[in-house]
Amino acid sequence: MAVYEGTLAPHLGSGEPARVRFVVDDGWVRVVVGYRPLGTWRVNDIDCERVSLTRFTVKLDTDVYTFIPDDPTGFSDAIGAVVDLRPTARFGLGPRVRAALAAEREEHA
Repeated sequence: MAVYEGTLAPHLGSGEPARVRFVVDDGWVRVVVGYRPLGTWRVNDIDCERVSLTRFTVKLDTDVYTFIPDDPTGFSDAIGAVVDLRPTARFGLGPRVRAALAAEREEHA
């Protein structure tokens, strides 16, 4: 079991942010505010996209949230977040990944 704490806010800012815990255990995710569970979902049923180094867009059922975990790397690995590698993506990793791979190929050529 892994617990990832952070701030959860409605994606379009239509509510107050709250400190929450994402409890990831054996293919399931439980979201808890204080001692009150918001719900439980299968990891495979959650749409999660990493939109910056520290921010994720998380879709739980039909609701979309922005989550800023205290441990972004651990959360990303545990939840299986998608990273958009297109050159026009906000995260901007695509060009850096391609440049690193090209440099590595040149070193070993």
